[in-house]
Amino acid sequence: MMGDFIYSEEIDKAETAYTSDIPQKIEKNLKRFLLAAAVFISGGILWIFCINPLTVPAKIEVMSFPGFYRTDVLEFAGMNSGATYISVNAAAAERLLSSHHMVESARVVKHFPDRLSIFLEPRKAVAVSLIKSNGRTLPVYIDRNGVILEIGADTGSMPSPLMPVVSGVIESNSQLWQGMPLSDSVLPLFSRIGAINDENPIIWQAISEIKIEPKSNGLFDLILYPVNGSIRLRMGSNITIDSISTALLMHEVCLEFGNSIPDEIDVRSGIGVINGLSAN
Repeated sequence: MMGDFIYSEEIDKAETAYTSDIPQKIEKNLKRFLLAAAVFISGGILWIFCINPLTVPAKIEVMSFPGFYRTDVLEFAGMNSGATYISVNAAAAERLLSSHHMVESARVVKHFPDRLSIFLEPRKAVAVSLIKSNGRTLPVYIDRNGVILEIGADTGSMPSPLMPVVSGVIESNSQLWQGMPLSDSVLPLFSRIGAINDENPIIWQAISEIKIEPKSNGLFDLILYPVNGSIRLRMGSNITIDSISTALLMHEVCLEFGNSIPDEIDVRSGIGVINGLSAN
């Protein structure tokens, strides 16, 4: 009896010691797991916030346009193949890209930790002038800032009918290049042409040519040649879609004169003045 009781008590003690070791083992394993997780997370944070932006080449997304290709964009922006997130100065890259003669606006966006996006908007031609070169007539495309965008057309295509032809803006035998700004005196004209294009470019279908006729002190008149008639329209340099529409209306009225039509209608003052009469 006594022997049996002692044996039972020893078993109870052993079981108690065994069961008390289980929480300790769980606690140790949990601590090891938490320590490993902390090391892993710390390493990930160190990689994401320190190593990756400093050493890993950035993934660069380029949204450009025909004629200004990815490799050219990156070279012009000063980004080499090993450019990292940290090494790229977004503001400086935007300034460089905005200075390109084909770029209207540039935006460089950094996405932490290792991505860059470049968005480019191209300059758009609002008018075209024609020059002679080696016996050929070449179009010179000009944007609203009076900057030459392109000389000639690779495809041989003719200028759009919704783009006015402006003559008298480029002197004969002039040295021309892409990105060349025209004379300061004519810059406001191309800004106004751009504004008219934004409002209603269809109006240019009624005009075959706009000729710049210089006056003194850098001022000039504009001579507009309607498509469906031989009457010149003399206008001031500050043209608008309303002033052109009024001039075209006066032109249509004068075509009803019968056998005699004027050579020119002077609408600079807003009131049509007839200059010269020709037999129809």
